[in-house]
Amino acid sequence: MPIEIGLLGKLKVLNVGHNKLVGGIPSFLGNLSSLLILSLTNNNFEGEVPHLLCHLKSMKEIYVSSNNLTGTFPSCLYNISSLTIISTSLNQFHGSLPPNMFHTLSNLRELYIAGNQVSGTIPPSITNTSILSTLFINGNYFVGQVPSLGKLQNLYILALDNNNLGHNSTKDLEFLKSLTNCSKLQVLSISNNYFGGHLPNSIGNLSTQLSRLYLGGNQISGEIPASLGNLIGLTLLTMELNRIDGIIPTTFGKFQKMQLLNLRANKLSGAIGAFIGNLSQLFHLHLGANMLTGNIPPNIGNCQKLQFFVLSRNNLTGTIPLEVFNLSSLTNLLDLSQNSLSGNIPEKVSNLKNIGFLDVSENHLSGHIPGTIGECIMLEYLYMRGNLLQGIIPSSFASLKGLRHLDLSRNRLSGSIPNFLQNISFLEYFNVSFNMLDGEIPTEGFFRNAIESVVAGNNKLCGGIAELHRPHCSVKAKQRPA
Repeated sequence: MPIEIGLLGKLKVLNVGHNKLVGGIPSFLGNLSSLLILSLTNNNFEGEVPHLLCHLKSMKEIYVSSNNLTGTFPSCLYNISSLTIISTSLNQFHGSLPPNMFHTLSNLRELYIAGNQVSGTIPPSITNTSILSTLFINGNYFVGQVPSLGKLQNLYILALDNNNLGHNSTKDLEFLKSLTNCSKLQVLSISNNYFGGHLPNSIGNLSTQLSRLYLGGNQISGEIPASLGNLIGLTLLTMELNRIDGIIPTTFGKFQKMQLLNLRANKLSGAIGAFIGNLSQLFHLHLGANMLTGNIPPNIGNCQKLQFFVLSRNNLTGTIPLEVFNLSSLTNLLDLSQNSLSGNIPEKVSNLKNIGFLDVSENHLSGHIPGTIGECIMLEYLYMRGNLLQGIIPSSFASLKGLRHLDLSRNRLSGSIPNFLQNISFLEYFNVSFNMLDGEIPTEGFFRNAIESVVAGNNKLCGGIAELHRPHCSVKAKQRPA
């Protein structure tokens, strides 16, 4: 940056953001005594922020995010009472925040220090920043308890995620009660910390304007309070990777704006209630890795926007409702694996024309593989291992030109491995081990470098893979068309 800029004594706004400037932040910027806004964001500045910037006593906004800055952010800048916005995110700042910093920052509205290496506790003086609307301190090393934030009545976004907050104690979540005074709160993220204890019933008294609530990746235990259903403005709720038990409250049926619901990897039990059919705006539903029982509710068919649907690793029983296969919106993923589902895979699976990932492995599914799967032309990953499926590998699989993974192992399939599979150029994983297949193994495409384990346990298969030697195979078996 040219040194002559330091001579512009009347300059009020300096914005050189989103360029490729290098080197240190020039100390001569401290001569710009009239400066109100300084934006150096998204460059390649490195080194420490010069203390001479503290001479800018009239400055209202400072942006140094997305650089390679190191050291500690100068504490003297926190004494500039005119500051309304401080943005230092995505650098390598370390050290802790001064305990009394918010006493002097009486006009601060927005603070961004996400994605640094700042440690220590959240300054207790934050309890008096009544103007503060936006606080991003996520992605650092903050520790300890979160102070009461009830006086921050203008708070709009609170992002505390990806720190070391909490002590896995019953008091960790007490600050949530204070947030019930923050009537403008729309986003609350406390995920990926060490918060323990139960969710308080008062969580249902948070702002009805709250649209996104991130609670995942903590050590929260106990049941989900039924009062959570009072937060009817929620479009996103994540509670994954905790120790939450009990049932999914029926009050979740009030979430008619919900688009993403993730409760995976907890200890939830009981049935998936019929309330799920009320969540007609859902596009992402993950209930995997719990202890849910009972049937898949047929009224899941009301969720006509669902793109991502996971119920894997539960104790679900019964047949897969036809309504699941009527969800033509399922373009991303359907995973029902590792349950105790039974019955046939219906022909209507063809409705999932744009599905990319389908997994029904490790269930008790029986009958034939429907040939209509060949109409799911966007399929890349198809897993059906560990069931009771019988009959042949459908010839319609030849239409699955983008197939990358196909696992049909540990079933009761018969017939031969179709030759057309060697023409699927993207195929990188294939497993039909432990079935009742016969005939010759294809030798081209994927099979040119395949290993014996992918066909093991089929005693009538012959030749094709270099490592596979079956001298007892008859000439008749070798001549059988694939």
